Amino acid sequence: MRSSVRLRAVLALGTVLGLGSVGTLAAWSTSTTTTSGDFVTGNVDITVNGTEGSPAPTAISLTPNTFVPGQSRATIVTVRNAGTIAVDYTTTAAAVTGTLGANLAVTVRPGATVAADGTCPGTTVVTGTARRTASGASDPLCVQLTLSSTAPTTAQGQTGTATLTFTATGVASA
Repeated sequence: MRSSVRLRAVLALGTVLGLGSVGTLAAWSTSTTTTSGDFVTGNVDITVNGTEGSPAPTAISLTPNTFVPGQSRATIVTVRNAGTIAVDYTTTAAAVTGTLGANLAVTVRPGATVAADGTCPGTTVVTGTARRTASGASDPLCVQLTLSSTAPTTAQGQTGTATLTFTATGVASA
């Protein structure tokens, strides 16, 4: 009997000591927060010949603006990155539909010169190929329109407009 009393005493003491040690634990903690300074997100913005959005037809003019079959006319178009981050932009060129449009070829070449024969010297920019332009930089492009040498007689006296679309995507700086 004595051993059972001792066993109970030891078990009771273990319980008291176990509870006591749990109750006497202390945890110290702290936390703090901080905030960043002000920040601004970059923006993508391109202009064509200094005009935002869709430039007026007179913003891109060909002089003289009359064609005969096989003849080319060219002008300089300046794409400027007016945004705050570098951009990759692509150029899509399309002529009007109809008799003249089917016979009018539009090519775009980097550079700021028009040859005496009304053409753009240099390598043609592949439509849809991205060109990178830094913030604030300008990219002069020579735009050439050529009326096919096989244009039909029905193309005489027709009016046409070529449309160039520039699409820019911001790029992260390295």
